[in-house]
Amino acid sequence: MNVEHVRKDFPILEKGIIYMDNAASSLTPRQVVEKMVEYYHEYRANVERGVHRLSQKASEEYEEAHRKVAEFINASDPSEIIFTKNSTESINIVANGLRWRRGTKS
Repeated sequence: MNVEHVRKDFPILEKGIIYMDNAASSLTPRQVVEKMVEYYHEYRANVERGVHRLSQKASEEYEEAHRKVAEFINASDPSEIIFTKNSTESINIVANGLRWRRGTKS
């Protein structure tokens, strides 16, 4: 992995800082910010709920994001991919889905 290449995805790092506060707030790569702006400016709508053009475009982009992540992590089906708002929520969803009982050991 080329660290200098990766650092270029984060504009704030061009100022020469080293950012280590990822547990609270990770930096957002330039590409993600650009895609978010595209969404808000061009097709802001709910996904999988409407038949109008904006909703259809938002749904296509949403599905494409799932396909790309599934391919990246070698998931067999994009429907296996779930996006959450943060790592804590993801961990809680998994933990709450386990059948914990008193005395359960890892």
